[in-house]
Amino acid sequence: MTVDLLAFGAHPDDVEIGAGGTLIKHHSDGYKTGIVDLTAGEMGSNGTPQIRRKEALAASEVLGAEFRHCLKLPDAKISRDEEAIKSIVKEIRAAKPKVVLAPYWKDRHPDHVNTSKLVTESCFKAGLKKFEATGPPYRPQAVVYYFLAAVDEPDFIVDIAEEYETKTEALLCHTSQVSYNQEHDFQTVLNDSTFLDKLDARFRYLGSLVDAQYGEGFKYKQTIKVSDLTMLEGGV
Repeated sequence: MTVDLLAFGAHPDDVEIGAGGTLIKHHSDGYKTGIVDLTAGEMGSNGTPQIRRKEALAASEVLGAEFRHCLKLPDAKISRDEEAIKSIVKEIRAAKPKVVLAPYWKDRHPDHVNTSKLVTESCFKAGLKKFEATGPPYRPQAVVYYFLAAVDEPDFIVDIAEEYETKTEALLCHTSQVSYNQEHDFQTVLNDSTFLDKLDARFRYLGSLVDAQYGEGFKYKQTIKVSDLTMLEGGV
């Protein structure tokens, strides 16, 4: 299955948090999207891999993704490994995305940082004819990076005002992570009672930078090519 956008996350809820609105927006505009989770989130304080997979699939339905794969790399142990790169390259070559989304390379969670590095390297190597991995060589047009724990100055912002409610619905599919039951759940950043409010404040702030109610910010390592100046937005 080929897609236009392919989003990678270290854990089953990463894509929803950082880029869920952007995926919904592109799906609504007729583009095909896919998601790849590097791990099953088995080291999460709450939930099990089986529960988290069920939640992830429910969330991907809300996001409108064509597919959601899990590479089952070791959670909390993601590192540069040739087999890991080959598994990511396989996904890229099969899906042939125009744009790949990955976590921002600066983050408090080592898995987010290493996922960013792995996906970046894999996007390059996927285009090498002699790199031995499943599928013919293919390299995406661009790799963009979404924010998770850390937020930096964005290079561009996607207006997700119309998609924000659905983005939140997708995130809430991860019940084991964002809900808290004092009797049997371990308290974390995600199930803290202020978590959703903090996210709301973040996306309101990012949106305000482009005169939108909500926005998702992205980093981009290359110089952005513009063919039509009349398409630029952002105010003066």
